[in-house]
Amino acid sequence: SPAAPHPRLAAYKARGGPGQAERRQRLLRLQRERRLDYVNHARRLAEDDWAGVESEGEEKEGEDAEEEEMDVDPGKKLPKRYANQLMLSEWLVDVPLDLEQEWVVVVCPVGKRALVVASRGTTAAYTKSGFCVNRFPSLLPGGNRHNSTSEKVYCILDCIYNEAKQTYYILDVMCWRGHPVYDCQTDFRFFWLFSKIQEEEGLGEKSRINP
Repeated sequence: SPAAPHPRLAAYKARGGPGQAERRQRLLRLQRERRLDYVNHARRLAEDDWAGVESEGEEKEGEDAEEEEMDVDPGKKLPKRYANQLMLSEWLVDVPLDLEQEWVVVVCPVGKRALVVASRGTTAAYTKSGFCVNRFPSLLPGGNRHNSTSEKVYCILDCIYNEAKQTYYILDVMCWRGHPVYDCQTDFRFFWLFSKIQEEEGLGEKSRINP
């Protein structure tokens, strides 16, 4: 968690484990080896259609759930299928040699991470742990009943919610208008996101259908 103390300043530091650079390479290798069927995965998230998908069992109450401070309906079970959909962050302790050439810095506002899914005429926000904390209309494609003309029109976004301003800030895009971009390069996703947002009139303004 970014709120945790910096590892360099911790009183005790774990030794003997793999370094950050080694873990980074291992994760990249696993990403290449275990390609998801991104189209079907995005469709399931957007349509909440998990028919034929093997049940993942009961979700245990872990520290992640305890850390969520947003209001959640206690009567709802934690839907594990919406958990762990966001890229995790960690302190950059080992500075990569190619930091200047191959890395992108993104300024993040203060707030809580949220998976935002706009589909079938409504927009839903989920916590990192998979809780659905809010449903509302929005001007995202598929996010309200006026612009949801097809079931294939949906968006999946990685956002930060700032409660003081009641605003969702988009960090990254995973799917736009039914086109998944999970496996696209970061610079392309950012270009795609910026250009597509400019096409959606009124998306950055508060209104009755875009609160």
